[in-house]
Amino acid sequence: MRYLWLVLMVLGTIGFLTVYLLMPHKSEIDSPLQVLYKIFVYLVIACGIAVFPNRSRHLHLLLLLPLVGFLGYIIPRISYLGFVAVPQKHANAEGEFYTYLYLMLYPAILLSIAFAYRLGGGTPGNCLKVVLSGVILIFSGFLDIFWFLVNPTGIPQTLQYAHHIKMIMGHYPSFGEAIVFALLHLPFLCIVLVLPLDKWLARLWTTRTYATSANTDR
Repeated sequence: MRYLWLVLMVLGTIGFLTVYLLMPHKSEIDSPLQVLYKIFVYLVIACGIAVFPNRSRHLHLLLLLPLVGFLGYIIPRISYLGFVAVPQKHANAEGEFYTYLYLMLYPAILLSIAFAYRLGGGTPGNCLKVVLSGVILIFSGFLDIFWFLVNPTGIPQTLQYAHHIKMIMGHYPSFGEAIVFALLHLPFLCIVLVLPLDKWLARLWTTRTYATSANTDR
C-alpha cells in the first residue's frame, strides 16, 4: 500500500500511451467502449494522485512539472494546430486539434488542480471528487451549450458535434434537449460532492492493513 500511488501512476501512464498511440485522433465516437476506457485510464491516474504522499515540505515544487508539460508540449501543439494546421486544412488536423484540446488539455487541467490540492494537504476523497466532478461536467453537455452562448455563432437547432450526447440519446440533440440533458446531470454532481469518500477510503485502508498484518503474523 505504501507504493500504491506509484503502481497506479505507472498503470495510468501505460493506459494513456495506449489511448494516444493506438486510438484514432478524432471527435467522432466509434464505440462506447473507447469512451469508457479513456475514462478508466483517467480515473486510474486520478487515484494515483489522490493517494500521492504529501508530507514533504518541498513537494509543492512538483507543480512545476504540469507547467512544463503545458508550456513545453500541449499548448504549443494546440497553438500550431489552431493557427496553422486547421486553417491550411492539413490531413486530420481537426481530429488532432480535438484530441489535444479535449482529451489532453482538459484532463491535464483537472489532474493538475487535484494534484495541487493533494500536495497542499487535501484528502484523497476530495481529490477524487474534483476529478469526478470534472468528468460529469464535460459529459453533461455544459460546454456544448455555452460554446454557442459565449461565441457569436447564434443558437443552432441541433448540436451536430455533441457526439457523446448522441451516443446516449441515439440522435444529435436540439439546443433545448441539450439543456435538459445537462440539468439531469446535476443530481449526479450533487451525489458525488456529498459522498463520504474519505470515510470509505479510510475504512478500506484500515481493513486492508489489518488483513495484511494478520497474514504476516501467521
